[in-house]
Amino acid sequence: MIWIAIAIQIILSAGLLWASWQVWMLRKALKATVLTVDGWTRACENGLQGSSPSLDVARDGIGTARKQYQTLQTQSVKIRKLVSVFGRGVSFVSSRWKQVRQAWSNPSNNKSNNKSSSKSSGSRLSRSKNNVKRRR
Repeated sequence: MIWIAIAIQIILSAGLLWASWQVWMLRKALKATVLTVDGWTRACENGLQGSSPSLDVARDGIGTARKQYQTLQTQSVKIRKLVSVFGRGVSFVSSRWKQVRQAWSNPSNNKSNNKSSSKSSGSRLSRSKNNVKRRR
């Protein structure tokens, strides 16, 4: 009976020794984790202290970039309007040029009965035909 009590005591002691060893390993791992996290915390704090001026400079740069962007937007609107006006002017000149060319190439629409004007219109007609031939 005493041997049974001693065996139970040995089993319990071995189990408790194993449990205490596991707790000691867990404690060691937790201590290493705490040290690592503390190191990261210090590194982050140091980085933030050093980056505060950099963040301020970056914020100022963002503000400047926004102002420049707004200025560029207004300038782009002005340029769009200018290009639109230019396009309308080119379209107008082109349509007028076509009208003049048609009037120039078609002298029968002229209402003058003058011989000199008919001679000049005849010469215009021959010139316009020559021009058409050259373009082709």
